[in-house]
Amino acid sequence: MSLRHRSRCARRLHTALALCLGFAVSLSAALAQDEPIPSAQSSQVNVNKPAHFQTWRTITLGTYKGVDAYRDALDSARIRIGDSADEILGRPAFSYARTKTGVELAVLSAADLGVESDQSSLAEVYQRAREAGLELCPAEVGPQLRLDYRNQPLGEALDIAMEPVATYSGDPPILTLANWGTGLLLIARDGRPESMVFRKSRFVFALATSDRLESMRDNPQIVPTSSE
Repeated sequence: MSLRHRSRCARRLHTALALCLGFAVSLSAALAQDEPIPSAQSSQVNVNKPAHFQTWRTITLGTYKGVDAYRDALDSARIRIGDSADEILGRPAFSYARTKTGVELAVLSAADLGVESDQSSLAEVYQRAREAGLELCPAEVGPQLRLDYRNQPLGEALDIAMEPVATYSGDPPILTLANWGTGLLLIARDGRPESMVFRKSRFVFALATSDRLESMRDNPQIVPTSSE
């Protein structure tokens, strides 16, 4: 067994333990988040017309060239990667930008988007976001933002609003950035349209500031995902 393989196996075991220990912290933090987030102009968005959102953070895609470069960077930063998250990073459908491309991001909860019930489907959250003028993120936002967002508050979990990427078994996860007190995590959650999310669940969306996102969606630039 190679040293790299043993290291990855150990990292996955540590991640599984972190998930178990962090679940209660994450749930209590989600239930306790009563304050509106700073990226929305008001507590709820009028989905009948495009809204203006403050930029929460700007990141640059294309800094790392493919899955191996990201895995090495995440490992060097001691960021744990969940099994499903690690798998989809290397799937052919997970695209990586060939050139450096800036993406402006906003963070909103389901409640900020006008969801009134305690839980709603992921499809409803995405639809409300599109009606408000927001975009889903390119998948690469997940690992790049995880590397950039080192000061994530304890107990916070942010779901990346993105199209799901199927695992080898056919499951369709999306990525989540979490800090549950055991180190920074890049993990995955159910990305099926019918999957349920809490009203206070928070998502990272892309701001549609140009035609770049439309171009990337229609003509994704894909680099080789692995040298293995």
